[in-house]
Amino acid sequence: MICGSIGRAFGLLCSVTIAATAVAHADEASNDRVIAEKTAIIATDPANAPAYELRGEAYYLKRDWNRAFDDCSAAIRIDPNFGRAYHCRGRAYSAKGDRDRAMADYNEAIRLDPDYGAPYSSRAEEYFNRRDFDRAIAGFTEAIERSPKQAYRALMMRGQVYAVKGDADHAAADYTEAMQRNSAAAWPYELRSNIRLNKGEIDAALDDCDSAVRLEPGSAGGHYCRAIVFLNKDDTDGTIRELDDVTRITPAFPKAYRIRGVVLHRKGDDKRALADLDEAIRLQPRDPEGYNDRGGVFRDLGQHDRALADYNEAIRLDPRSQTALVNRGLLYMMMSDAKHARADFNSVLALPPTDKWAVETAREGLGFVK
Repeated sequence: MICGSIGRAFGLLCSVTIAATAVAHADEASNDRVIAEKTAIIATDPANAPAYELRGEAYYLKRDWNRAFDDCSAAIRIDPNFGRAYHCRGRAYSAKGDRDRAMADYNEAIRLDPDYGAPYSSRAEEYFNRRDFDRAIAGFTEAIERSPKQAYRALMMRGQVYAVKGDADHAAADYTEAMQRNSAAAWPYELRSNIRLNKGEIDAALDDCDSAVRLEPGSAGGHYCRAIVFLNKDDTDGTIRELDDVTRITPAFPKAYRIRGVVLHRKGDDKRALADLDEAIRLQPRDPEGYNDRGGVFRDLGQHDRALADYNEAIRLDPRSQTALVNRGLLYMMMSDAKHARADFNSVLALPPTDKWAVETAREGLGFVK
């Protein structure tokens, strides 16, 4: 089974993740039009705070965090009581990794303009990022109650908080309500599919993915959703077919290359498998899982030195990666290096037992290298 021992050995994600399915669909033409319009206004009226704020929002949507920050800050300097500008700057702070200043700006935006719903959602997202799940749920609930415009996204985000907390029923209920709020959106179906998949409802999960593809055929998310279901069904050809669509639609999708690489390796197509894993690492060089997966292929091919280099890099990037540690321990066993194998297995067992497969494998490994 791909999502059994092989999936775990390769650190393979056998569920749809939030980051992977929340594919952004920014309207670049619309953002560029807003930037051009507001730039013209600012040229003739340099004290126009709303123009700076709206241009900042457009830059934010284009992922130009620095320009977004500069414009939102300019709006605040012009009008220190402009609540929306604080929300705008808070989002830029958050994107730049300054969570504390982001939270301060969201609080100020709410104080200045309590009827504006967006900062309630953004503040709740910050609580989510801090793993303060109860406050996140309360914040998204407040956003839903205060602002109908925020309800769809707040429901989606609250559903994800419930999912992280293990409350599958409330998560599914939020995704279902989000479908009613936005009947043309694929995202709720993608995330509800994950809930159903985790409950073993494979056919229902696939139905949700099919709905996502039907609603947004040009989006990678629905195809990735289907790929994960096929992965759990041990349908390697179906998994590869859907991931081919994902990489065609969104060429910069690291997880798609990672999963396809592992599945291709299982099929014996190691040349293509390594090409996919190389691409995943090129796209996301600081992701330890890419190195862990490629190390597994090299290990199975008997290229132990290259496998060891990849496992070392995975552990350098994440010293607490139980999967990489146990895989390196297994490699050391294959290399007849009992001392280093024992050290890696003991390192796994010294960490909190968050990875059942890694812990069980480490215990078994110690039984062989004593």
